[in-house]
Amino acid sequence: MTRLKMIGLGLVAALWVGTALAGSLAVGQAAPEFSVRSGDGQVLTLADLKGKVAVVFYEGRDQVEYGRALKDYLNRLFAAQPPDTRKSVVRVAVVDCSPANWLTKGFWADGLKEASQKEGLTVYGDWDGAMRRAYGLPEDGSSFLVVGPGGEIRYLARDTRQLGPPQYQIIRGAITQTTTEALAR
Repeated sequence: MTRLKMIGLGLVAALWVGTALAGSLAVGQAAPEFSVRSGDGQVLTLADLKGKVAVVFYEGRDQVEYGRALKDYLNRLFAAQPPDTRKSVVRVAVVDCSPANWLTKGFWADGLKEASQKEGLTVYGDWDGAMRRAYGLPEDGSSFLVVGPGGEIRYLARDTRQLGPPQYQIIRGAITQTTTEALAR
């Protein structure tokens, strides 16, 4: 085998292993570090969520509505909770802004600001795609996860289109259990 073929096979193997590992994040594992920034420059990191239950939607720009039914369900659930419970939960919306470039970045930032007003919470951008890669989330998808107060993954769905009312009950149970643990700390 020639040296060039060996190098080519090595690169293919490295890409395959990297792709396999990227999707290997599972419930119970520590959530990878991340840093996302809103349209008005607010930065959010995993460390900022410590001690809270983070309910996270991660979506491509054109997939924001894929998880609308789940978002509406969780917003109703959140609104029905007592104030102490609401204080222990952080709702996080992240849009994959990695397709933005120096020319379009301002438009993307304005879009995040508009989305924040529409949703009634800060919408953050993953400007370099690092969070998506670290969590093994699909490009151009709509994903959902719950991160516990200690920074561990409690629930993970890489495609919200696969979720329906039976899964909503499981998600509700995961959030309720995780919130109960957070309040007991």
